[in-house]
Amino acid sequence: MNETLSKEKEEQIILAARKVFARFGYSKTTMEDISVEMDMGKASLYYYFPTKENLFHAAILYEQEEFIKRMGLLLKKQKTAEEKLKAYVEERLKFFQELVNLGTLSYNPFHNKQSVSIKMYESFSEKEIDTIKSIIQEGEMNGEFMSSVPAHYPGLLVHLIHGLRLRIIKTLTGSAMDSKVYKELRNEMIMTIDLFIKAIKN
Repeated sequence: MNETLSKEKEEQIILAARKVFARFGYSKTTMEDISVEMDMGKASLYYYFPTKENLFHAAILYEQEEFIKRMGLLLKKQKTAEEKLKAYVEERLKFFQELVNLGTLSYNPFHNKQSVSIKMYESFSEKEIDTIKSIIQEGEMNGEFMSSVPAHYPGLLVHLIHGLRLRIIKTLTGSAMDSKVYKELRNEMIMTIDLFIKAIKN
């Protein structure tokens, strides 16, 4: 099969799978459900993605790549480093909600430290830290932030954000986040980024 056509078909399957995962959650979704959504035979589906886990990984990776693109465009619109940090936290929260809606709460790969998912999440965290680092460096250069923000601060901020999300995950019973919980998490993240910015301001 033509490589371009193959890639297009993979993307179509991933987009369909995202809808199904969002509808049923990871644990209740079957490859049959996704094949029905795609209107294609299961054998054809398995040709592209041998297991449901493979397909779920692809869906999460797709979300992550879309977030990175979206974030790049958003940050270009912000004038100051402070605005960029706040925009990043806000957009990251929206992305987290999208992942919750995909049913990630019913998917737990973290019992296996060799899991592909662990490596995937770690890789994404590294990209997050690099983004925060570049924003802080911009703030250092233009005089918004202190001239020598400690090197571990970008990672610290990302870990704080992750910790707030994990706290919320533990309180959820289903695979969705209602408006009250979303507002609570948003308020905590805003307070966190405000305190962080205050700590590094010139």
